[in-house]
Amino acid sequence: MPDFKILVVDDLVDNLQTIIRLLEESHPEYRLYQSTRGNVAVELAEANKVDLIISDWDMPGFSGIDLIRGLKANPRTRHIPIVIVTGVMLTSKDLDIALTEGAFDYIRKPIDPVELAARVNSALQISFCHARELEQKNIELAEKTLILIRNNEFNIEMAGRLRNLLEIFEHKKEAQELIYTLIDEIEQKIHQDTWQDFELAFQNVHTDFIRNIISKYPELTPGELRLAILIKLGMNIKDMASLLYQSPSSLKVARSRLRKKFRIGNDVNFSSFLAAF
Repeated sequence: MPDFKILVVDDLVDNLQTIIRLLEESHPEYRLYQSTRGNVAVELAEANKVDLIISDWDMPGFSGIDLIRGLKANPRTRHIPIVIVTGVMLTSKDLDIALTEGAFDYIRKPIDPVELAARVNSALQISFCHARELEQKNIELAEKTLILIRNNEFNIEMAGRLRNLLEIFEHKKEAQELIYTLIDEIEQKIHQDTWQDFELAFQNVHTDFIRNIISKYPELTPGELRLAILIKLGMNIKDMASLLYQSPSSLKVARSRLRKKFRIGNDVNFSSFLAAF
């Protein structure tokens, strides 16, 4: 099992230290982070890629519920399980509110050490399983992408060879018509089947990316959306050209135009920018 990273959030230092102490006593291998402010916790969670957040509910300015909303709004942190701790919001209605907003679990104060350990362990198991599942999906996406690229490279090569045959059969109309038909069928397969297979595999891993980016940039064309997906994956120009059946030079121009549409300069890492969606 990995060394889990846990962020504890409470505006009262005594409460914060109590939870930290209990976690250190039960699991000294945990890497613990702490914050007395909910808005700062959002930044800490993303920067440190924590596996679990334990947060007080009743905090001034930025409550535990606000923290949940902030984390769930960010694709990089929405998967992190959040355990809400409270000594004030104790009714079943409060519990329903916390769970509806996206809390993984709910602990009432005063905190029982055994209950804390059990709920933290449960949440971490979920976090670990999610990370393993995502890792496996990314591996499968990478393997499928490589296969599609190689298949497209083969199809492109075959189409090129068929064009060469046109010169050989320059004066044989029937042979030329057959070759043209074969070329059209290959190119149609490259354009349609390849991208459909790839998009299905991509959405299986990055389920919300297309919806999120279209929501913010509804003017994106289908071609620009495809290019954004490949850039998000960190794909090089050569492999993009194989998947999209375009020349590397035209893709460089298209990528530059897409930067302008997103209003980001050349100093911004394009893949990192798109990872936020």
